[in-house]
Order: sequence, then structure tokens, then C-alpha cells
Amino acid sequence: MSASALRKKILIVEDEPAIRELISAVLRAAGYEVDTAEHALGAVCAVVRAAPDLVVADIRMPIVDGLGLASELKGHQDTLHIPIVAVTGFDTPENRAAALNAGYDGYIAKPIDALTFPDQIAAFLRQPRP
Repeated sequence: MSASALRKKILIVEDEPAIRELISAVLRAAGYEVDTAEHALGAVCAVVRAAPDLVVADIRMPIVDGLGLASELKGHQDTLHIPIVAVTGFDTPENRAAALNAGYDGYIAKPIDALTFPDQIAAFLRQPRP
């Protein structure tokens, strides 16, 4: 377990079960505590219930997309400090700009690299928060 992962809780918001399980397994193997949600509403409930240190969220999800989720979390005083990282297969300059404008703190393109992904997450956790 890496020192950076000690006691850090990550919420993964992903509607595709196989991808959700892959990301969960990679982060658990790196020593993170992982919670998951299948959609934005479940994510909001999980954030209220468990106060994660970081949210990893897909952008394209049914009903409320990841942009709506980021706007919701960044729009509340008690959750705006939680970093949100987009993990998406739709890597275009327009999608990156939309994600950052909605409140995402970072962006990782799918498919993830299981060897470097934990280090990418650790880097987001080390960034100073307002």
C-alpha cells in the first residue's frame, strides 16, 4: 500500500459495471478505500453518506450526466472542496473544456492504464484545495 493511499476514500461514479469494477480493483490494489455509484443521484447520496477524499466520475451517464454531477457538488459549500476527476472515453478538447467548466478538477482518458492510474489519482489528491 502506498503512503499516499493510506486512509484515502475514493468514490467511483460509472454506469458501466465492468469499467466500475476495473477502476475499483486498481484503486483497491493501490490501497485506497473505494465506494461506488452507478449514476449521479447515487453519487450525491454516497458523498453525503461517506464524504470521499476524491470523486472519479464518468461524464456520459444516463439521466444526470457527469457534468451535472460536478456542477451539483461544486455548487454546495460542504462538497465544493472535494476534487472531481473525469474518466471518460470521449476525449476531445471540447469535452475537456466542458468538464473543467462544470467543475471537474482533472481529466483522464479511457482506457485507463492500470499501472499509472493510481499515481494519477495520487497526484490529484496532493493538489492543494481551496
